[in-house]
Amino acid sequence: MESAATELRGLIAGATPRLRSLPEDRASGKPVADKWSLKEILGHLIDSASNNHQRFVRMQLQQDIGVFSYQQGEWNAVQKYQLERWQDLVDLWAFYNTHLVHLMEHVDPASLGHTCDMGYPNPATLKFVMEDYVRHVRHHLDQILGDMDPQKRTRWVRRDPKEQ
Repeated sequence: MESAATELRGLIAGATPRLRSLPEDRASGKPVADKWSLKEILGHLIDSASNNHQRFVRMQLQQDIGVFSYQQGEWNAVQKYQLERWQDLVDLWAFYNTHLVHLMEHVDPASLGHTCDMGYPNPATLKFVMEDYVRHVRHHLDQILGDMDPQKRTRWVRRDPKEQ
């Protein structure tokens, strides 16, 4: 999983200084009530890191871990990311993902075919989960760091693990 780890390391290195440079008021701003603020998007990436951390470890220990999904909207609401300091969220995101890079670099190659059910049309292999995680991070960093109108943010598009 060296390529996914390398790509994630590059995303962290490139995004972290840019994220730190964003002012608190911009990160907290909610110009559209039904869209997440930048804080909430980064909070979602922290939740994704946490859930995928569990997948990355458990899928190395067991051939099929069964259903493993989470309620992203509810997780975001319960944690009240809007009330956290932006710099603390940036640091947590960067440190957590740096650990995930370490985990990806040291994954047991024999476990890359192990599976879980993430609610996709087909079970996902550990290889797919790791690569898709990096794609997910890139997608949301583009939302945070781009100048796109929040109304025009594109939604995350799930891929079928069979088409990997």
